[in-house]
Amino acid sequence: MRTLMSFALCLAVLVPAGVFAQSSNIIEYRERATLAVGQSIVIHGARGECGQAPSKSSISLPKLKTGTLSLGKSGVRDSNSCGGSTPAIEVIFTGTIAGRESFELFGDKVTLRVK
Repeated sequence: MRTLMSFALCLAVLVPAGVFAQSSNIIEYRERATLAVGQSIVIHGARGECGQAPSKSSISLPKLKTGTLSLGKSGVRDSNSCGGSTPAIEVIFTGTIAGRESFELFGDKVTLRVK
């Protein structure tokens, strides 16, 4: 227990707070999701250059028929292109109209159903 507390204290001192907070938000890619009208869900993470946080102004999101896409909190996502975790910003889908659609987001296929 004492070793664990020492490790936590060293981590708190050595790791800047912003880095720790960002890496604690792991952004998952959801290939498929079903939600109700008015509901929101994180479906992907927009990344910048590998190891670099993206700027929100550089992120372009498609227009959808069944809802809207918006940007959320900073975090990290697993990236095959980067060979592991890299900084990212949440992409949030909010369902507005019942229906189903598929689209590509950052090279990945996403299928959403709003009921």
